[in-house]
Amino acid sequence: MPVIGITGGAACGKTTFTKLLASHLPRVLIFSADEEVRRLTDRNPEVRDAITRLLPAAYTPEGGYDRKQVRQEIFRQPELRESLNAILHPRVREAWSRLAETCRNNENWLLAEIPLLYETGADSLCDRITTVGCTAETQLHRLMVLRGLSLKVAEQVRVAQCSLEEKISRADHLIWNDCPLNCLNRQAALCAAWLQNHFA
Repeated sequence: MPVIGITGGAACGKTTFTKLLASHLPRVLIFSADEEVRRLTDRNPEVRDAITRLLPAAYTPEGGYDRKQVRQEIFRQPELRESLNAILHPRVREAWSRLAETCRNNENWLLAEIPLLYETGADSLCDRITTVGCTAETQLHRLMVLRGLSLKVAEQVRVAQCSLEEKISRADHLIWNDCPLNCLNRQAALCAAWLQNHFA
């Protein structure tokens, strides 16, 4: 079955949309790049050792991955982002490309939620791509209110990826999430119906 890539800007609602889309499709598997990164940083000894060599402050004395500290260091030393990505991105790509190959040979749809889909070249493994977007004002509001970031950090997070406009222009489908949940769900239902008809 097909592999559907889902991407978009920070705090645009990718995860919520992915779950809603899955509810309208049969036999669905979901891959979340963010969850895979959390798994790697929390549980993979090789990743922990590599990140610790790169940035000793990345882990707390209790052994937990300090995402806030890592984010601060990345914005303070931008070159760290590339080094950290070199540790994580190949492992994330390996994990989800294996899953994509499996799903293509069985009856499961795969929804791959990958924020850096285009930046990492993962779009080449997708049959269709959906971008979830919203206004910059909504992004900043969600980053500040829901994630507790300062305005400065929220803006840094918002512009750290390739522009939302570019992601929209390259996608097959656009979901616009300046709306209540029921409206987002309606968009998910329409998208699911189109996909099922297209891949029937």
